[in-house]
Amino acid sequence: MKEIFKINDKIIKRIMQKPDNAKTFLKKILPEKIKKRIDFSSLEIGPTNYVSQEFKEYFADIIIKTKIISRKGKKLLTDICFIFEHKTEAKLKIFIQFLKYMVQEWQKDIDEKVPLRIIIPIVFYHGRTPWEIPASFAGQFDIDDDIKEYLLNFKYILFDTGPWDFREETDEQLKNNVFLLSAMALMKCAYNDDRETIEGIFDFWREKGFTGDIENVIFFLTYISETKNLSRKQLKELLEKSKIEGGEIMETLAQRLRAEGRIMGIEEGEKRGEKRGKFETAKRMLNSGLTVKDIVKFTGLSEKEVKTLIN
Repeated sequence: MKEIFKINDKIIKRIMQKPDNAKTFLKKILPEKIKKRIDFSSLEIGPTNYVSQEFKEYFADIIIKTKIISRKGKKLLTDICFIFEHKTEAKLKIFIQFLKYMVQEWQKDIDEKVPLRIIIPIVFYHGRTPWEIPASFAGQFDIDDDIKEYLLNFKYILFDTGPWDFREETDEQLKNNVFLLSAMALMKCAYNDDRETIEGIFDFWREKGFTGDIENVIFFLTYISETKNLSRKQLKELLEKSKIEGGEIMETLAQRLRAEGRIMGIEEGEKRGEKRGKFETAKRMLNSGLTVKDIVKFTGLSEKEVKTLIN
């Protein structure tokens, strides 16, 4: 599960780090009253590089920044930031994670003596179970409104892939963005054996002439092979069922996977070699009479690992 999450994190970053994709997605999911106040021409993508180590593994690290338009149509200087986060499980801790994001951003504003930015969280959810988290922070507290009105509160915008079907999509801008729509549809079925959606995506590619974009086709086929229990032969059969010539595509995919496997093997070998070097250094330090604490500090090995050398 953890490995699949990392794969999905990778595809989310590839999607949202392109302003055109981010713009199309925002226009799809934002409420109309927010959408009409956004200056999409000034949209910028930035990493949330201040994220604490505690949560770094679980965030897509994407902030979409733009400007607010006044009610009279005048562009204002005020920034509005959308914090984009993808989830595969519905957990209440998402409120605390978003709050940590916002507090750190606002602290930067305070330090730089600029007005606090407007920050709106966005959740892209593609899990197995229905999303049942309250829409607002205060909504998680089971108390009456007389008390609730004094609580900290904010809302997030949710895009849940569960009820969404890409084949019924009516947004022309999204339908014409084949890469974005394909990514969203494939992420929707990442945790189940929904081959019907995969076949539908392949049909969509053929209709849109997307199969000529070999680089992106290979990217998506790699994603499918990493999240589905499908052999290359089965993928080839699905492609050809959609009247897509699968031979050349699958050969390119096989070469890519072999190359990635070699690279990963080299990296793993380098890591093992580095580890062995640390152990050899630790042995010499022990023989020289250095303490376990000093050896841990110098080599980066754990105390437990150093003590195994003593025994």
